[in-house]
Order: sequence, then structure tokens, then C-alpha cells
Amino acid sequence: MQDAKHQAKGLWGWKIVQAVILLSALYFGQLFLFNEFNEETTRRAIAMSARVAVVFFSAAFMASSLHYFSKNVFTWWLRMNRKYIGVSFAVLHLAHLCFLIVLQYNFHPVFNKAKTISLLGGGLAYVFVVLMLLTSFPYFSKYLSKKQWTTLHTVGGYWIWYIFIRTYVKKLFGRFEYDPVVVWSIIILLALVIVLRIARKIMSP
Repeated sequence: MQDAKHQAKGLWGWKIVQAVILLSALYFGQLFLFNEFNEETTRRAIAMSARVAVVFFSAAFMASSLHYFSKNVFTWWLRMNRKYIGVSFAVLHLAHLCFLIVLQYNFHPVFNKAKTISLLGGGLAYVFVVLMLLTSFPYFSKYLSKKQWTTLHTVGGYWIWYIFIRTYVKKLFGRFEYDPVVVWSIIILLALVIVLRIARKIMSP
């Protein structure tokens, strides 16, 4: 795309990660500063970190497929910055884990009450998050071949997608009340991700 970089607006490269960290710190900082440190506030932090994380994950995981079907300045920017969007997702999702740990040890034994299979599935997703984050840096990626790196990020991406879609579908039938508009929006976004990836695989030569 001719002169696409000059036409594309917004942040580039590591500035995306820096902006995400700064805005997240400001949001969660004020959340706990201006509200009581209690279970409700912690759950709000858990919910928000998950919602934002799933948007960044979806953007990174479908960037190439989206650009394949709709070539424009935005999708080009998305594809070129998918590494940094992916790193931002990892940071947000690890923050989500930290809030879960706060909930576990201060207010509600969420891990103790979870089923073993759910803990194993979620735990494996976090293993992939950490491995994918580390191998986004040359110091670690140099130990993997291109095929190994691609396999790790592809398999990890699909497993994380599965955990996300499973989690949000369960929220529709769970005992806690969630905003159905938010839940359905995330489910539709995740469905779009998988449809685009499968369609590209089918249509690519």
C-alpha cells in the first residue's frame, strides 16, 4: 500500500505498549483510589481488564486475516503493529491474573471454588501468554526456528481464543449478572476472529 505508513494515524510500535500501560495504570489506580478496596471494586478491575484484553487479543489474532479481506490504512496499521498489540494484550491479561489473585487472597477463594479442568485450561492459557510474550523479544525468539515460533503463536492463539469464547458463553448462563450487551459483543467479536482466520485459510492459494 503506497505511502500507507504516512497516511496511517495513531501510535506505532512500542509507543502502543507504553500508552496501554500508562492508561491502564491511571484507570486501575483511580478505581482503587477513589473507591473502597473491597470485593466489588476488585471484581470491577477483573472484568474491565478481561474485556480490554480480549479486544487487544482479537485485534492481534485477526490482524492479517482482516487486512487480507479489507485492505485499507487501518487494517494495514493493525497488521504492522500486531506484535505490539499482542504484547499489550499479554500485559493486560497478566494484570487480570493479578486482580484474580487479589480476589483469591483477600475476598473470595475463586481458585479454590473453580473446577480442576477450568484451572488447568486457564493455567495453560497463561503459559501460552507468557511464552508468546517472551518470544516476542529477539533475546528469546532466537532459540526457536521460524516454524517453532509460528507453531507456538498459532496453537497458543487458538487455545487462548477457546478459553475466551468458553468463558464468555458461560457468562450468559452463570449465576452472576453480566451486561448482556457487553457479553454478546465480545462473543460476536471472537466469532468474527475465527471466521476470518478460517476463511483466509480456505481462500489463500
